[in-house]
Amino acid sequence: MNQLEGRKLKISVVTPSHNRLEYLKEAVVSVQANVLAPLDIEFEHIIHDCGSTDGTKEYFISNLSPTKIFYIKDQGDNKESTKDRQWIQATEDLRKNGKGELADNITFIRSEHKVPPSQARNICIQKASGQFICVLDDDDVFLQRTLHNFASAILLNPTKKFYTSDFLRVNEHLQYMPKEDYYGWIYSSPQEMLQAIFDSCHFIQGNVCFSKKLYDEVGGYDESVGMAEDLDLYVRFLIHGHLNVYLPMISHLHRMHTANFSIGCDQSKHHSDLTDIYRRNENKLKMMGIQLRLSQ
Repeated sequence: MNQLEGRKLKISVVTPSHNRLEYLKEAVVSVQANVLAPLDIEFEHIIHDCGSTDGTKEYFISNLSPTKIFYIKDQGDNKESTKDRQWIQATEDLRKNGKGELADNITFIRSEHKVPPSQARNICIQKASGQFICVLDDDDVFLQRTLHNFASAILLNPTKKFYTSDFLRVNEHLQYMPKEDYYGWIYSSPQEMLQAIFDSCHFIQGNVCFSKKLYDEVGGYDESVGMAEDLDLYVRFLIHGHLNVYLPMISHLHRMHTANFSIGCDQSKHHSDLTDIYRRNENKLKMMGIQLRLSQ
């Protein structure tokens, strides 16, 4: 089934953020710098500020039209599901002379408190108008042809819903870190890829573009999950029978720094996350013949 529903292809880039304004500005610039030609496609960037206190809110509301600014009203304890949270659109234009430095394809969402990653991403995707979603962390940066390359693959594979790529690790100054590249593998079936994941031989991180329909089909990010909510989602894509299309391209630069979650993710933590994901999906995985083997 074609994913475009007779519309021009539009990709929604989603970025939750908390107290990383300077990194976030670089992420925003990297998305806007994408060159789409010669493809006739569109993109948008949806940013969810999860209670930042570093000036993130002030920066965006002073540079965007109020039609592009939304506030989330909730109880502040993260017990409400995404669908139960109230949205309030801004009414006051705080731009100087009605002009700001940010593009009008950027939408800014503000929660007044810190929100877990799974909920933060679900909130972003609620506002997404594209048929496909790319997730970009607030401290990472896209390459200039990332959206073009994902879009080309989507247009060439109109029935496919799930795409992955390679990425490079860089330090906090965006300097390349040798011998730290992420490179994908090609699998013949969802079962083969799932077994590699639960053998701890392969993983998927931010190098992904997926259809909004597939996201809806599997129920979005599981809001009961703490860490590894992204891998949990991609495992459910595979359980539902959707093998990724692997693109041998660099999609983004993954920044490693002292406040980065990846820094503290050693083998034991990764195995713990995989065990949790396996247990949540155990019955379906066992029916597919997938074992939790966790190679050392």
